[in-house]
Amino acid sequence: MTRLDHLFERIRKLPAERQEAITVQIDCLLEDEESGSVLTEAQWAEVKAALADSQEPVSAHDDVFKRLAADMK
Repeated sequence: MTRLDHLFERIRKLPAERQEAITVQIDCLLEDEESGSVLTEAQWAEVKAALADSQEPVSAHDDVFKRLAADMK
């Protein structure tokens, strides 16, 4: 039995609503993999608009990761 088979077996033992939640997550992962992006077209449009806006605040790469690291603590 493969690892995937074991996971499916575990998932099938869960309540229906939990199975559905996991199915939605897996579906999103597969769609992201196929599209090559984790952002929707609408989200990309927002990003592009923000990048084009000279009034939009800009953060350095290192500053962003420092804030993310602080948020995870």
